Amino acid sequence: MGALLRAFWGVIPITAIALPYALLCWPLLAARRRRRSGGISLGHASATAAVDVTAVTIGALVLCLVIMPVGTASGSTLDLVPGADLSAALSDDGSLWQVIGNLLLLCPLGALVPLRLRRLRSLSRIALTALSASVLVEVTQFLIQSGRVTSTDDVLLNTIGATLGAALTRRGWRYFDVVPMVAIPQQVRRTVCNAPVRLRVPRSVWDTRYVGIGHPERR
Repeated sequence: MGALLRAFWGVIPITAIALPYALLCWPLLAARRRRRSGGISLGHASATAAVDVTAVTIGALVLCLVIMPVGTASGSTLDLVPGADLSAALSDDGSLWQVIGNLLLLCPLGALVPLRLRRLRSLSRIALTALSASVLVEVTQFLIQSGRVTSTDDVLLNTIGATLGAALTRRGWRYFDVVPMVAIPQQVRRTVCNAPVRLRVPRSVWDTRYVGIGHPERR
């Protein structure tokens, strides 16, 4: 537990500061979204705003955790052997909290991002995105020398955690989609012809052929 507190001690006050701002942005974003989209309901606007605010807040906290130095460590440690860091954490002298922390690092983002981005609604795409983000996180930790351990096991655990988070919310991925309204085409009155057709029958033809039909008594 002490190792977990040493790794996350700086995020606790940042979370306490960011949480009131997130709660304030939630109703403001919901009201703005409902005002711009007149057909959306209040519940749908509040739900989507909550997902967006939560995802942005968690992403900012993860970024702060990455760039924040740990204790009095002078530099980061690079471990590229797969399984070495994981076996050390699961040993008697290791800490299980390190494994749990790496699993939970990108798990919330993996659960929330597919709710809003349709292109990432696939476990394979979420895994690939989490893998890329985790590699970026580990490279950043090593470049800024924050005192953390940069290892391939962390990348693996972060990817697994994000994929598990996406699997948990998979059934609700389409819940926040707005059903587009079916546009009813406007009926246009079509004119058969621009001018009425006038059939002109010569007087001579009328007298010889149709006069008997029009007046049977004249036969």
